[in-house]
Amino acid sequence: MLRLDIAAVMFVRDFRDIPSRQLTNVSSAGGYIIVPNAVTHYAAKFFVSAFTEGLARELWESGACMRAKVFAPAATRTGFGARANDTGTYDCAKAFRKFHSAEEAAEMLMKLYDSDSMLGIVDKENFSFRLCDGMLEYAGGSVNNQHV
Repeated sequence: MLRLDIAAVMFVRDFRDIPSRQLTNVSSAGGYIIVPNAVTHYAAKFFVSAFTEGLARELWESGACMRAKVFAPAATRTGFGARANDTGTYDCAKAFRKFHSAEEAAEMLMKLYDSDSMLGIVDKENFSFRLCDGMLEYAGGSVNNQHV
């Protein structure tokens, strides 16, 4: 899981200067907070979030054509729960008080895709979706950064 989440998002070099290119990585709302009983999974999702937000800033600052975005859904009814919990009888409605359907998640993803925003994230408490320009602090303008 870690290899997939980390290695799969690092292929940008060949596409950065092609007009209208967009890389949208899938993280999770849990990629921005610590979630009990799933620390490894959400640590990998934090990497996806941090990498994509950082990449988005660097692409923008360098004048590249490509844009990077991160989609951060919360619980979504898919086959993932059964696979992750190694069971064929996984019931999303029993596991979570609230969740989105795969169709709802796809609609949110398309809103992000069609927007100028960097991040589309679901609030884990009220399940509202919002678009924003990232949540992680970016130190790009710091005078204390390495200069080479």
